[in-house]
Amino acid sequence: MTGAPQSKRPRVRQSLEKALLPILIFAPSVTVLCWTAAWIFRDEFIFKATLIGLGCFAIVLGAVACLLVLLKRIDRGG
Repeated sequence: MTGAPQSKRPRVRQSLEKALLPILIFAPSVTVLCWTAAWIFRDEFIFKATLIGLGCFAIVLGAVACLLVLLKRIDRGG
């Protein structure tokens, strides 16, 4: 019914966690760093806006990367 044997499920879950872990660490850390730097340089509009945009881009990039990893795992059948 589910397509994956019971013995293979833990291995698939571990490989999925290993694939997603760098993404889930990278995106929030870069976002926090960019937004902290934007707050430090809050008097300079262009620099602040660039850092806020880079922080938002890291979140979007992380979400898209997670979706791509999940879609590739689903396409291969688990």
